[in-house]
Amino acid sequence: MLVHIQILRFLAAAAVVAFHVWGIAPDHINVPAETPTLGLWHFGHGVDLFFVISGFIMYYATQAALARGKPLTPSAFLRRRVERIVPLYAAMIVIMTALAMVLPAIFDAPGWYTLPHVLKSLAFISFTSGEMPVVFVGWSLEYEMFFYLALALLMALTQDAWRAVVVTFCGLVMIGKIPGVAEALGHYTFFTDPLILEFIYGIIAAILFIEGMRANKSHRALLVATACTTIVLLATEPTNRALIYGLPSAALVLIAAWISRQRTQPSRIEHACERLGDASFSIYLVQAPLVVFAAQSVAALSPTIHPWSLVLLASTLVIAAGLALNIVLERPLLALCRHIGKHPSRTREAAVEFAASTR
Repeated sequence: MLVHIQILRFLAAAAVVAFHVWGIAPDHINVPAETPTLGLWHFGHGVDLFFVISGFIMYYATQAALARGKPLTPSAFLRRRVERIVPLYAAMIVIMTALAMVLPAIFDAPGWYTLPHVLKSLAFISFTSGEMPVVFVGWSLEYEMFFYLALALLMALTQDAWRAVVVTFCGLVMIGKIPGVAEALGHYTFFTDPLILEFIYGIIAAILFIEGMRANKSHRALLVATACTTIVLLATEPTNRALIYGLPSAALVLIAAWISRQRTQPSRIEHACERLGDASFSIYLVQAPLVVFAAQSVAALSPTIHPWSLVLLASTLVIAAGLALNIVLERPLLALCRHIGKHPSRTREAAVEFAASTR
């Protein structure tokens, strides 16, 4: 396991939490104009790091399975991704919708939780109406699911799915740069957003990590295709987040992977941080209902608290809640789904196992 990639997962999740706490801090305490931000406005781009990590891990994991003589089928690949993301995300959507119905004054937007919007959020297609999903951080999961679906489809259609996905995503970004295309697509510019390049940057980082400068001819072609698309983006939109944050994220991921390769015996601290990385998905999702509550609670206890102390304490509360969610719900749900996947005729036994694990 690449321990330091897991550590990066945690850092990405924690950065996004801190960003959101900082964004709502003025609603709860006095934030003097001269308060240094120390770059906190950039922390929201932990999402870009997540996208790069996804591309890296998907390539690395499938190649590792191939090396073991157990290549993943398209259905197995997609099933694993669905098992990892959908159950917890769906649970959080249901929880937030229920809370909004019971506590409308706190959530302040009961009209947001309509049945059509909830269903679109569950189907990962809220982007089609230009809206954020019910769990607002889920907008990034819609990109993740697009990447997974595209990769699974290409795995079914071609023997070189990785070349196909790189060419396809680079092509989509290039199409999006043609004058008039963005206006014609409307909300469906989702599919040509340069953000999808960040998955490709992760794939390229994984290729470089595994093969180094010995990349074969096919992979060198992917490097060229990615470089050409990056150059086009640089020429047309030099401040795009895929360039400003995606490329440095790819470098970070490559460095973290290299460190993991060198440190074959990580320290206890590194293993503890790895455990936090295991809970990064729960941490990322739980902030949706809790970030405001955490900031309100800290501010109520100390109305004159320094903004940075508010960010630290509220973020710590959210992270602790994410760890609890990982233990109480995410891991049992994942175990249940994988048990059902292996033994579909034993759903009842799996349900009993799930119930027992949550006690």
